[in-house]
Amino acid sequence: MPSELAPRRRKAPANGWQLIAQGQIDRAFRQGKRNFAAAQAAGEVTGMATGLMQVAWCCALLGHPEQGLECALAAKRLWRRAGNEAGVASTAAIEAFLLFELGLSDEGSEAAEQAVTIAARLADFSVLAFASCMRAIALALCGHAELSIPVIRESIRIAEQNGDKASLCFYQLNMGFCLGRLAAGEEAAGKDGHARDLLGRAIEVSEDAIASATESGNNWCLRVALGNVAEMYAHCGDLERAQKRLETWQEVPGRPGVSLKIHYLYTHSMVLMQLGQLPDAAKAASEALRLANRSAQTDHQLNAAGKLAEVHEAMKDFRSALAMHKRFHKLYVKQAGETTQRRAKVAEIRLETDRLRARADELANQAMRDGLTGIANRRAFDAELAQLDGQVFAVAMLDLDHFKAINDRFSHMVGDEVLRRLARGLTAHSGAWAARLGGEEFALLLTGEEAVRGAERLCERVRAGVEGLQWTELAPDLKVTVSIGLAIGDGGKAAADLMAVADRRLYAAKAAGRNRVVANDEAAVMELPRSARSRRGA
Repeated sequence: MPSELAPRRRKAPANGWQLIAQGQIDRAFRQGKRNFAAAQAAGEVTGMATGLMQVAWCCALLGHPEQGLECALAAKRLWRRAGNEAGVASTAAIEAFLLFELGLSDEGSEAAEQAVTIAARLADFSVLAFASCMRAIALALCGHAELSIPVIRESIRIAEQNGDKASLCFYQLNMGFCLGRLAAGEEAAGKDGHARDLLGRAIEVSEDAIASATESGNNWCLRVALGNVAEMYAHCGDLERAQKRLETWQEVPGRPGVSLKIHYLYTHSMVLMQLGQLPDAAKAASEALRLANRSAQTDHQLNAAGKLAEVHEAMKDFRSALAMHKRFHKLYVKQAGETTQRRAKVAEIRLETDRLRARADELANQAMRDGLTGIANRRAFDAELAQLDGQVFAVAMLDLDHFKAINDRFSHMVGDEVLRRLARGLTAHSGAWAARLGGEEFALLLTGEEAVRGAERLCERVRAGVEGLQWTELAPDLKVTVSIGLAIGDGGKAAADLMAVADRRLYAAKAAGRNRVVANDEAAVMELPRSARSRRGA
């Protein structure tokens, strides 16, 4: 479950996921919204992503999938911006669950596969277990329940190995769901014996989920598992056990969400009908339909209306049964239309998310590029330099000679074009990474043994190339030269220290008359005027 992202979450406040693990979904929902608001005010991308992911999961558990999906997609975008792949994988798994709740099994299957692929690449087994559970649900919903069993069994194994009871009960709950789907398929195929065996296994693992949920205090999983197993017992004709499990459901502390309450009511209606207590069955089904109407959840309205139609028919109230069957049919048509609308809305949300991500990438790229020359800027250079600590590399500092005089004599337009042409020339050299540090100052980074060995030769080619360009195309009598300071590191000097050496040698090249390369300190001292050498102790 998403709680496995605990090491990556903001530490204050950090009780939202614990509330979910305890089945306190309403409180966790409010906590997630507060966490998001606080992180947004502070500009904390990771905190915002965590808050939205928490809200999305709470929406999934509370039966608000459309709201949850928007939160999940926004959270996934933020995780990508933060570079947190585990966050992307967990949120994709939540996205899959929400899509299942919306009746979009194919889209949910795609999201589950994305989550599994990322988690497997990271070798993050807790996230992989959660993602695999969603993949198993997808397989079951898409008519491949037999393939779902080994997948979700692996999720259970990981949770058991980690001693994670909160996740374990969720995986056991969904193993029961997958086995139940498989049993229904076998029963439809006329394989009653095999169907009974599978339903027995589904009941067994659902009882395991009840035990794990009770031990971990996860009341959401406990209620779902109790409702599911009561339905399974009723299907087997074991009405006494079904009744007992529904009685236990009533004893679970805390207030259930509307979706859980509706599920309980139409399950109770089914058990009461089989017991012959038809007025009570009609009362329970009517209450389920009332709550479903109030919550405007078509799926629940459909189930409750179908159950109430069955009860009216059993009571031989055929007029009411016919009316409810007609309502059931209208809801069925409405559900099909809503599924189409949801699919279009999901496509629209995803498209908008892609647009926002592309815009964010564009802005991020702009933030690392020099606006005038189009090459990397100082921020990008500092980030690149920091990555080279402890490695063998060379850094060259370049400065346009007498650039202020060029601007003053030939205009700033000519000066800008000089900068652009120099930038193009620097990026043309293989093995060198160029950046404009500001004004007329540029830098080259050279990595790799061959490039480092040839660093001084490359710098001399750069110097000679700049001097040899036909600058008079820009303005008559225009001449441009550069001074270069070069430092080569063997991995033992910090990148920032090596930069300081290159800067010192650039100063020496300019002090010695410009239009030259200084690549070592001995040459730097020799190139300095006598007055400068004496100040440095030479």
